[in-house]
Amino acid sequence: MLDKTLYDTEEVVRLLHLEPLGDNRFRGQSHFMGSPNVFGGQVLGQSLRAATQTVNDRRPHSMHAMFLLPGNFRKPIDYEVERVRDGGSFSTRRVVALQEGRRIFVMSASFQAPEEGLTHQKTIPAAIDPDDLPSSLPDWKARADSGRRPFMPVPVDFRVPHRGDLFTSHAAEPRKEVWVRAPIALEDDPRLHEALFAYVSDYGLLSTSLQPHGIRLGDAGLQIASLDHTIWFHRPFRMDAWLRFEMESPNASGGRGLCIGYAYDREGQLVATLAQEGLIRMREPRSI
Repeated sequence: MLDKTLYDTEEVVRLLHLEPLGDNRFRGQSHFMGSPNVFGGQVLGQSLRAATQTVNDRRPHSMHAMFLLPGNFRKPIDYEVERVRDGGSFSTRRVVALQEGRRIFVMSASFQAPEEGLTHQKTIPAAIDPDDLPSSLPDWKARADSGRRPFMPVPVDFRVPHRGDLFTSHAAEPRKEVWVRAPIALEDDPRLHEALFAYVSDYGLLSTSLQPHGIRLGDAGLQIASLDHTIWFHRPFRMDAWLRFEMESPNASGGRGLCIGYAYDREGQLVATLAQEGLIRMREPRSI
């Protein structure tokens, strides 16, 4: 039986099913993630789902998003899709997310009809079998229960094949590896798996840029926020099968951190590449 204290998979799947409003407009609901602001992954997933609702027989191969303003989790978000172009092989869509009439997020996505072509990929070393690794979630929940930040359920299991975890606090190289998989079987609709991937892609990626500095999420004085987010989809995948994320941060400067991620399936196929730049600003804690 699914442990509702650890997972919110069914709730997130419901969030990724949008209400059609007509005229290429859709509405998505929000949920609480420990902050009054909407979780960035939610907007990524919902915007991609909105765009795919306007495209037939083509799968997304890239999405490029920019976060403009924080959203309020207590209010729904409306997504307006512009059908920029439908060509012989590719379709382009632009999505604007609005809340109370304000633009909080914009995204462009490109879709391609199935096509054969040259193939190669970045390879990775052999990995520990995720079934031989413990879930990180019970430990995260135990630490949260004894601290000041509440544990928020997640839609996928996380398993980390080394000491530390997805949100490490000790100084380390700006690299991390994690296996993820939804704990329940999901419907076969590829649009759901792509949207859930976009949702999950916002977990832990930006925090990779904090590792060389021994800083963790929630530390006093840390201001962190996503600025932009890109995903390139390479090969089909399922979110209810194990995916291995390899993440690194090649640069931090000017109050920003850049992070790159590679997602592989269990057979070692590179299924997606992602990149995110975010604000990572340290401020002196206010005296009380």
